[in-house]
Amino acid sequence: MDIPPKNIFNEKDIFGNVEGATSYLARLYGVLPMEDFRYSFEHGFGYSGAMYRQMCCATGEAVGRDTQGFFAEPGSNMWDAAYKTIREINLLIEGLPKYKSGFSDSDYNTVLGEAYFIRAYVYFAMVKRLGGVPKIDYVIDYPANATLEDTWTPRASEEECWDFIGQDLDLAIAGLPDKNDSGRATRYAAAVLKSRAMLYAGSIAKYNTVSEEYLGKRICGIPAERAVDYFEAAYKASKIVDEGGYSLYKAKWAAGNRDAQAENFAALFLDESSANTETIFARYYKEKFLTHDYDNSVQPRSTSTGGNDSEVSPTVDFIEMFDGVELDADGKFGFLDENGYYKLYDNPMDAFANAEPRLLGTVILPMSKFKDQYIEIRRGLYTGKVEEGKGISRLIKEGETAAYETLGLKDVQLTGNFNGGPAVQLKTPYTPYPGATPVTSMLITGLNGPVNGWNFGNIGGTYLRKYLDPDLENNSGGKSTQHWIDIRYAEVLLNRAEAAYELTQLGKTTSEDGDSYRDEAFRCINLIRERAGADLLASAADLNSVDIVRRERRKELAFENQTYWDLRRWRIFYDEQNTTRYRILMPFFATDVNKYFFDVRFTEPRAGYNYIFTYDTRYYYQPLPSGELTKNPNLKNNPGF
Repeated sequence: MDIPPKNIFNEKDIFGNVEGATSYLARLYGVLPMEDFRYSFEHGFGYSGAMYRQMCCATGEAVGRDTQGFFAEPGSNMWDAAYKTIREINLLIEGLPKYKSGFSDSDYNTVLGEAYFIRAYVYFAMVKRLGGVPKIDYVIDYPANATLEDTWTPRASEEECWDFIGQDLDLAIAGLPDKNDSGRATRYAAAVLKSRAMLYAGSIAKYNTVSEEYLGKRICGIPAERAVDYFEAAYKASKIVDEGGYSLYKAKWAAGNRDAQAENFAALFLDESSANTETIFARYYKEKFLTHDYDNSVQPRSTSTGGNDSEVSPTVDFIEMFDGVELDADGKFGFLDENGYYKLYDNPMDAFANAEPRLLGTVILPMSKFKDQYIEIRRGLYTGKVEEGKGISRLIKEGETAAYETLGLKDVQLTGNFNGGPAVQLKTPYTPYPGATPVTSMLITGLNGPVNGWNFGNIGGTYLRKYLDPDLENNSGGKSTQHWIDIRYAEVLLNRAEAAYELTQLGKTTSEDGDSYRDEAFRCINLIRERAGADLLASAADLNSVDIVRRERRKELAFENQTYWDLRRWRIFYDEQNTTRYRILMPFFATDVNKYFFDVRFTEPRAGYNYIFTYDTRYYYQPLPSGELTKNPNLKNNPGF
């Protein structure tokens, strides 16, 4: 008797009804190559570990305790997983039409649209890393109906791959609904992903100089004349999203209220309610099912329940991008007065009194507030006499790279540990923050550091605020559950602004809908800047450089794992990281006058780390896995490998 086994699911069981197809998709969403909290260069996708291996520590946004030089993903990080997912999606795309009668039209179109979205997402993750890859849009049934030679698919051209991604996303846009369950793609998520991918392709067409051909295909590089096509496609896709009712998050925003604007920007990344009108596509985490380690990795020590201190410190180079940060004549953070002495502050936050609130929603600065605490950060205490009219001379020379401890500094108290002591007595009581009880002595490093030479200490005087959850009671390892916003409306505006501006530089002035590209770019940038609390551009004429658009993007999307890919597609990574040292903020307190000052210096070295960064231009295209090159004689590695 031919009785099918009850413990084995066949194609009809899975693809023959909406429940089975949805379950199948859920697993594929789970392995989507999303560069979220659980992604690192060293370990790839699905890793819940140290933040210092994350992208922000490769871009100049931040420095990590154990991160220096150039580092990149191993070429084998995602190839096998990507093609496994692609095969499973191809099975769904080919199998689903057989069982269309078991679905409503809406459910059928949704499932198929999600399949195209996921396939495009996976190919995008591969092509931005590798250039042209084998384009497999059908099921290879080896060894049943295919020979070994049939599996030796050569690399498609990079241009073909980008076009294929765009085609899949067009199919996704056509099939997907306007709304879907949390964590599932919608028509608008597909449109933004297309905008993101086509913007990337346009940048490669315009800025890439690498060209590599194999078997009659240009596997690296895109003809320059295609730049207009891709930028126009990015622009058009972004416009679709305007139909979805999305807007910039302003649930806690108030005009003219800097504190509310800063808090609003921080709250954007934690609000999973319907009030968050900005989130378009996200990965959701849930206690006991799927968690991550973000808070444990980046929390200030004084607010940590896990005993850790942040392994990531935003750089001064990053802070200088923000409007209202006081700069000197060279465009650098103005921490010295006109006589070359340190500027003195009653409260260190006074130095950022005019900075755009978005900075305060992104970065924890010395004595800014988090978790109902004022975050006390010091590198040391200056106990020398401060003579009126003379001030405090620089502790180190401009460009000094040595550790403070090695310099024999006079009148400077330092420690290599948190809460280092003994406490130093003050001449007069000092009120460290509004409403505080005046103190008569101070620990050298304060409650948070930074410290040098300690295994778990922050190496700079700043912390990340973006995505930190102030309501998390236990932030020890693997306890974080905040969602990762992969696609949000701010990116829609930034993609549109960049595509529009690039089109103006390529001789295009007006879209098919009659939009002025320059005016639309100006409008989008000002929407972002208004929410940020930054000064608005006065007119479209002020948008006179692509660097204005890029700078806005880098500020808004900082620490969201976008800057790394932006620097790659703009082909400016090497320009920024040609033997580069990044600068960090070092807060000190002068006990003679009860005032703070900042030393701005290159990252302070620790044993085995000099924190010199560079970028190997070979990695504009990463290497293919060596095992795949051995298995498939029709593959060729990328230039330089």
